[in-house]
Amino acid sequence: MKWKKAVLLLAGLLILPQITRASGVTDDVYFYCNTGGEKKIALTFDDGPHPVYTREILEILDSYGIPATFFIIGVNAEQYPELVQAELAAGHEIGNHTYRHLNLQREAYETVRGEILETENLLGEMTEQRLHLFRPPGGLYCDAVCRAAAELEYTVILWSVDTRDWAHPSVEDIVENVMTNADSGDIILFHDYVSGHSPTPEALRRILPELIARGYQFVTVSELLGENS
Repeated sequence: MKWKKAVLLLAGLLILPQITRASGVTDDVYFYCNTGGEKKIALTFDDGPHPVYTREILEILDSYGIPATFFIIGVNAEQYPELVQAELAAGHEIGNHTYRHLNLQREAYETVRGEILETENLLGEMTEQRLHLFRPPGGLYCDAVCRAAAELEYTVILWSVDTRDWAHPSVEDIVENVMTNADSGDIILFHDYVSGHSPTPEALRRILPELIARGYQFVTVSELLGENS
């Protein structure tokens, strides 16, 4: 089995085999999944919806018939509810990314729980779905985050390949990053909401056909973890 590097944000956490998760905090913090040799990858997009880039990314994914998982911020969903509906209509999965995108490591348990619940209630009204995937902003988590997620029946999802597209690297750098590091079972982090000009759509146009040519199948995070199998 090939070990995957992950940015561990708490001291003393270990990467474990099989379904890789953080140890010592909770059994439900996932970075990637051992797919047993199956060439499956999950694309994830954070911070949206965005009035321009979310729609453009949806069009690109649709052109290849690729599903993805969108981790949605509540305040953005309130502004662009039609894009949340467009994601669902296209067969994508949505997850909870808090209401205000706070650094949850700095917040009390009650605030953390409130951030999750406010977005859950909002998206529940929009979609009539009960969300079960949660990604803390910046991948920053602590005991309060893990406890709140567990009590609210969420699985915490991080990532194994970080494109850092929010920092506006060049398209070439994003493509090289993904094509060098992507492997079976990876959860790849993109953002559909990027301030200023986003390199993400153009990077996707280059990355997706190459990963398809390499034989990868794209699945949602839940499918990668086997929850829908």
